Amino acid sequence: MAELREVFEMTTKQVEPDLDSWRDQERRQDRSRQRRRYSAIAVAAAIGLAVLVLVLVTRPGETAAPPGNAGGAATYPVDPGAVTVATDFVEAYGAFDAEKAISYLADGANVSVVGGAGGVGGALDEWPLNLSWWKATGYEQMLDPCEVTGSSAAGTSVRCTLDYQNFGSEKIGRGPFTGSFWEFTVRDGQIVSGSQYCEIAKFSPQMWEPFAKWVSTTYPKDAGVMYANDLGDYRLTQKSIRLWEQHTKDYVKAVERGSAA
Repeated sequence: MAELREVFEMTTKQVEPDLDSWRDQERRQDRSRQRRRYSAIAVAAAIGLAVLVLVLVTRPGETAAPPGNAGGAATYPVDPGAVTVATDFVEAYGAFDAEKAISYLADGANVSVVGGAGGVGGALDEWPLNLSWWKATGYEQMLDPCEVTGSSAAGTSVRCTLDYQNFGSEKIGRGPFTGSFWEFTVRDGQIVSGSQYCEIAKFSPQMWEPFAKWVSTTYPKDAGVMYANDLGDYRLTQKSIRLWEQHTKDYVKAVERGSAA
């Protein structure tokens, strides 16, 4: 029995240290897992803070990056005289003063205007002739305030919208016709490029087409001088312009009498 007790005691003494060692190892692993969990939380918090800072820095409406800044898009200052020079140009053109309108253009400016058949009237030296036609047909514009629409390396962009009357439309209760506009790029107080857009979606069926039908029926020979492209465009000659002025007035009277649509 003594020998059996000694064996039992020896066995017990050998097992107990192994259990304690296992528990110590388990506690160390628990502490290691906790440290890793805390580290992961700290890293996630740091990433979240970095994202928040980035959002705040790039949020629209905050100070923009200066030109050439690698951290953001380049911005360009607005020409302080852009709206004024665009407005003055459109008013001069609408008043049929070609010389004054041209005075607002930079050297080499590219400005596209609505001209007659074959593009006649588009070149700067043809503007006086072209504007003579607009004046002869009774063109009147009502200009809205011009507005800056953007800025780039090319200059400041400006749009000028307007309504208009033509062919005596205001006298026979038609119009005004909306949707026309000018677009410009202005740099250093001068127009460097521009284009004229004339909206005719309502003007054409209400004025252009009825007038063309009337004049081609009533004055067929004159219509041949006034029009090109099957009554689709106007000719720009001194004789044509005189006939346009005469028959525009005649057409208004005919509508008022009820003999024209």
